[in-house]
Formats: sequence, C-alpha cells, structure tokens
Amino acid sequence: MELSGLSGEVILNTLRQIGPLIIFVIVGVVLLEFGLYLFFSRVVKTKHALPYTLLAPALIALILFMIYPLVFNVLLAFSDLKRSTFGCYSPISTGGCELDHLYGFDYAIKNFTDVFFRIRNGEIIGWGRLLRTADSTFPVLLLRSILWTTTNVIFHFSIGMGLALLMNQKIRFKGLYRALIVIPWAIPGVIVGLTWRQEFHAQYGFVNALITALGGQPVSWLDDPAAAFVAVTFVNIWLGVPFYMVMMLGGMQSIPADYYEAAEIDGANPRQKFLDITMPLLKPIIIPAVTLDVIWTFNKLDIIVLVTGGGPQESTNILVSALYNAAFGTAATSQFGFAAAFSIIIFLILFVFAIVWIVSSGGLKEIYER
Repeated sequence: MELSGLSGEVILNTLRQIGPLIIFVIVGVVLLEFGLYLFFSRVVKTKHALPYTLLAPALIALILFMIYPLVFNVLLAFSDLKRSTFGCYSPISTGGCELDHLYGFDYAIKNFTDVFFRIRNGEIIGWGRLLRTADSTFPVLLLRSILWTTTNVIFHFSIGMGLALLMNQKIRFKGLYRALIVIPWAIPGVIVGLTWRQEFHAQYGFVNALITALGGQPVSWLDDPAAAFVAVTFVNIWLGVPFYMVMMLGGMQSIPADYYEAAEIDGANPRQKFLDITMPLLKPIIIPAVTLDVIWTFNKLDIIVLVTGGGPQESTNILVSALYNAAFGTAATSQFGFAAAFSIIIFLILFVFAIVWIVSSGGLKEIYER
C-alpha cells in the first residue's frame, strides 16, 4: 500500500537510518542517569541522590532549550549578523571579515535604536519603518498589538466564563457539548488558519454565504483592512475560548457546594453567588490564565500569517509578525542581529506586563502569606 509516495519500503528504510540514532540516545540517557546517580551517591554523598538524578534530564533540557537560546539571542543582538554578513559568523569560514569586530556595543546600539527610529547622518529623522508601508512604525504596531491582545483576551475570558457557567449546570448531553467546544483547541493552528482563510473568501466562503442568506451584503473580508482585522481576531477568539472554558470549569467544579447552599440560605441571588463566591475562589486560576493568554496572544503569529498574511497593506501585522519579517523576510530585510534586539524588546514588554499584572492583581498574595 502506498500513500502519497509513502510506502512500507520507505518507512522501513527510514527506520533503518534513524534506528541506530534512537538506540544510541536511549542507551546514552540510561548511562548518563546511572553515572549521575553514582556521582550524587558516591562523590557528593547526598541522601537526595535519586531525586537529583531524576531531575537532571529536565534541568539539562531547560538549559539546552531555554537558557542557551536566550543567551544566544542576547549575543546576536550585539552583532551585525544578516544574510549579507552570514559568512563572517560561520565557524567554517570568516568570509574575509575581522573576527575582533563581529560583536560589539556599537552593533547593539544600532540594532536597538533601529527598532524605534530612522537615523540619517547621526540624526533622528523619524520613526523606524519595521515593514514596507510608511506607517509600519513601532508605535503603530505596538498599539495594534495591544488592541489585538486586549480584544482577544476580553472575549476569551467572557465567552469562556459564560460557557463554563453553562457547562457547570445540570443539563442533558453536557459531555457532548464539552467535547464539541474543546474541538477548536485540539485542531492544529495551521489547519485552523488555512480553513478559516477559505471560509472568509469574498465569493465562495461560508461566512459571506451565511450573511447573504440572512439578507446582508457580502464583505470583502481579506481585502478591506478593518474587515481583515475583524476576521483574524474572530478566528483567534474562536480558537482560544476552549482554553478558558476548561480552566474555569475545572475551578468551578472544585468549589465546595456547601458555600452556595449557605449563601442560598442567607438569601443570596445568582449574581451575588457569582461575585462573592465563584469569582474570588477562581482568582488563583484566572490570574495565571490571563497572564498566559496575554503572552500567547501578543506573540500569536501563525493565525495572522495564515489567514491574512499580514495584509491587506500590512494592516493586520503586529509586532511579532514584523519581527518574523525582519528575521526571515527577503534578503534585504533579513537582519538577524536586528531581529534579536527586536525580540528582546518584545520580551521586556511582556515581562513588565507580567510583573505589574501579577503584583497588582494579588496573584502572589497567597505565597506572601505562607
């Protein structure tokens, strides 16, 4: 049996090629764990040898996949690495470049400054252009990113909370409804983006067909800047609501029923129960959920790229899509040092938000009280 060129023989040949590597990795991990256990138990002589040994793979993975990329990204921000200078930074060949001048504070200052300003002859002549259009400056893209993030998070939270309240009631076929609501969250983002792009087609899409059937006029969703922003925002809202529903529903089901029974005896109405019991007890869930959602949405790239491609006239681009264009765009715009500095700025924006939001909302209050 052959499926799109994928036959049994191809699969076997692939397994023969990668099989030794898989075995090598497994054996290497086992030997590493055994060596670490001997080191902690015989050399360090700690009674926590086994826990340290079991935690070692996670620590190594954290260093390799989080700490090292972060440090390397900071190093790139101090470089002039781009496609035209890639040979200078190659470990094989320096491309005729001077190794002593590959990294420096001058490059860092230029990279960070170029994110905000356009400089000519040492003077600031305006905001820096991060994309091709004249208004693709940092302030414009930042405001659009904030609008994009705020709109998505508000609808994610409100719709997710409403669905969680509904699913927490005694209704028929509740399990089926939960499964149907979670489906968008389970579908890969690539499939979601490409599918909704077709549904928003001006002539053949389901959205305009539905609007026409209801007596409305078709909308050029992907050709009008405002409509395109609404379309891509709708898709991301549809995609993110199940996350909140699952989180809120899990929190609601952990609240003891005795609280509601006592409130009902005291004459509390449903609104008072929600505000005085449900919301305060859901606070430890809401705060981290909103924090994660803001970070995820602010950095949401795939839906924008797949549904609108940043268009029309780059009107749906946000900071992270401008960053992607700077790093992986055309040969003229692919500036990896500049993109690294750009990514650090985005990281700092989200880091400051997370600190301010968690402290102001009392998310760390329980930790302080312990």
